[in-house]
Amino acid sequence: LDSSAANPLPPSPPSATRDAPMAPDNEKRKRYDRQLRLWGEHGQAAMEDCSVCLLNGTGAGTEALKNLVLPGIGSFTVVDGAVVTEADLGNNFFVEQRDLRTSRAACVTRLLQELNEHVSGAFVAEDIAQVLSSRPDFLHSFGLVIATQLPSRELCEVARICADRSIPLIALHVHGFFGYLRLALPEHVVVESHPAHAMLDLRVLAPPAELRSLVADRFASLAALPDAEFSHVPYVVLLLHAVEEWSAAHAGAHPSSYAQKKEVRALLETYRRPHLLSDTNIEEALAAANTALSRPEPSRALSSLLASARGRLSGLAAEVHAATARGEEAPAGQRTLLSFWLMAASLQAYVAGEGGGLLPASGALPDMTADTATYVQLQELYARQARADVAAVAAHAAHIASLESLPSDLAPLAELTRFCKNAPHLAVLRFRSVEEEYAADAPVAAELTRALAADDPSCAILYILLRASQAFAAQRGHAPGFADADVESDMPALRLCVAEQLKRLGLNGERPCPVSDDWVAEYCRWGGAETHNIASVLGGVAAQEAIKAVTRQYVPLNNTFLFNGSNGVTAVYEL
Repeated sequence: LDSSAANPLPPSPPSATRDAPMAPDNEKRKRYDRQLRLWGEHGQAAMEDCSVCLLNGTGAGTEALKNLVLPGIGSFTVVDGAVVTEADLGNNFFVEQRDLRTSRAACVTRLLQELNEHVSGAFVAEDIAQVLSSRPDFLHSFGLVIATQLPSRELCEVARICADRSIPLIALHVHGFFGYLRLALPEHVVVESHPAHAMLDLRVLAPPAELRSLVADRFASLAALPDAEFSHVPYVVLLLHAVEEWSAAHAGAHPSSYAQKKEVRALLETYRRPHLLSDTNIEEALAAANTALSRPEPSRALSSLLASARGRLSGLAAEVHAATARGEEAPAGQRTLLSFWLMAASLQAYVAGEGGGLLPASGALPDMTADTATYVQLQELYARQARADVAAVAAHAAHIASLESLPSDLAPLAELTRFCKNAPHLAVLRFRSVEEEYAADAPVAAELTRALAADDPSCAILYILLRASQAFAAQRGHAPGFADADVESDMPALRLCVAEQLKRLGLNGERPCPVSDDWVAEYCRWGGAETHNIASVLGGVAAQEAIKAVTRQYVPLNNTFLFNGSNGVTAVYEL
């Protein structure tokens, strides 16, 4: 597919390749300084390129949107046919007394826009059902949809549209002290997962030729070095010497087990010079021994991902070519997937070829005791090795793209460099759709059974009550206990809905019933009220997951987050 010919793929967005400053605005850079340290300028560019649609300007919805407007989401649209009520004044910071009985969409949009002048906002003062009946393609242009307090039928319809267009969806419900968040993303790929404890990639067990040469030229004999020079030998050099000494005594083998690494640590101890007051480099080598003495090979999960890459790429490419033949344009997310799987297939080819079973060098060198000149020399050495590995992967990418008749710009150098650097922690997540969860034969019984058997099953019980209350509302047009006078009279009807949902969820064999009368009474007492403290917590979690989805950094939860605010318990289930 010649990139200059008709191409159903949308053009590469600025966020895909931009590593230059996001804007020449120093005030803007200063405003976003802290978050730039978390997700970088390319992550910020992805935020600024995203348009969010909020369905219903409720307390939870506005809290979530607030936490996206402040870090600079590109734009937002609030779709809400409701007017501001007394209840809104008590649970929503983004309405005011003077807004009573006026459009809630207009009010929350006005106040949210005051938070960040760089973010544009709009509103539609209609319910989403009305909007979709007149404009079925209304949601197609958004990069993220957040749906709050939607009835189950409307939620499933919105979820179906989002799934068909590969639009990330976050659904929120707050009922009294219970908060529910459901994440429904298209096939979600993560390059920068930001692991809490990343492994060192010093190549001690597979040193590059240039590193071997440096050690041979400058550090061939540690014993011959003067004290001043010895105390500044980088710990990576000490590790290389200890491993070489250990291997010589073990027929050229490399230490792999914990016991063998302990033997290498014992060799490092013999390098100490007792008369030296400072042997920080020895301590650094001992501390790094367990992690540094590992070959940078793909994990089992990564090996499985890479093995499937070429087939997945071919399948996506076939879809693109079929769309071209029909004269259709592929969803925007299609390009991201093609880029990821092309880079993954190229990485697999590298590992099987030039890499000799190893991943590309990360190029990162941690701080260590060394003189400045030596440290800079090592830093440049590792960086050169990383660039050489990226170039090899890039050659595979160009070849594979040509074979699949794909555009040549799917794997730009900046993205490929990031991909190779973060290769050990690549992730692909596939989410069960909301429609599948709400289907009569939804495969959620096993997960809920485990949850109900936990020490604190309250979140699972509240989930069942949420489903029952949705059925109750569909039948009666209001939440159970909505009116104070109806709390007692609504309890029997809610119990019937609970029994129906237990059967629907495949849990009707549970004895005794996991949802006691006390739980039913408490849920009715809440009356479907949206309490602001729970909405605030849920809005914060929703914004966090939204940022993960938009930037494709950090690993999102899969797929349901539940919060029991009465005792502070949270749970994540795959439903």
